[in-house]
Amino acid sequence: MQRRRGQFALLGVIILAVLVILAIHRQDPEPAYMIQRGQMQTAQLVNLGRACMAVGCSNTTLATLVQDLLNRNASSHLYMFPITNAYYTYRTSTNRYENYTFFTILTVRGQETVAVAVSAQSGSTLNTFAKNYHGVTYILKNTTLTYCHVYASPFFPSQPGSPSCPISISLTGIVYCPRIYDPNGLAEIKQIGPCNWAVAVPGNYTLRDEFYVPVKVVVRG
Repeated sequence: MQRRRGQFALLGVIILAVLVILAIHRQDPEPAYMIQRGQMQTAQLVNLGRACMAVGCSNTTLATLVQDLLNRNASSHLYMFPITNAYYTYRTSTNRYENYTFFTILTVRGQETVAVAVSAQSGSTLNTFAKNYHGVTYILKNTTLTYCHVYASPFFPSQPGSPSCPISISLTGIVYCPRIYDPNGLAEIKQIGPCNWAVAVPGNYTLRDEFYVPVKVVVRG
């Protein structure tokens, strides 16, 4: 008798399992999706970092820009990861200017960093020549310039074969070589390779890149 009750209980479990499976199969399938926001947010932070450098970056300026972005995120539902920290720093040497913006974002993996690095490294003076510009004679000095951006993010993997970028803070990411120009029209600029230019400037001089970020050329020798 006890054995028969055990058989009925097992039969009941099997019937219940079959009914559950049938009920699941009768339901209309619902698509599963997730918002892919890492690459988009990284691009937004890269733009923000470059914008800060273009206007003369400081931690106060950067904090204001970040807050503007967070306000836009709240009102426009950009679905951004929370930004828990942001700061600006720079480094200089005898022939190099470096600017950095760092952002800490809270992803599903935890705290992660997005960074923008901009580096301008000048070579020694090669020769000089006179140039008449708008009725004024200038002595221009020929030198070389390596200028590059690095965009580091867990969502932007490094690209094999990218040109090297002279930065003193180790970052791995996309290396980009922006176009550069002289807003005053005096300097002479010729690209001679990836992220490399031959420039002629009247002493220490500031060019601009395509994002209006300052490009400081240091004349040596």
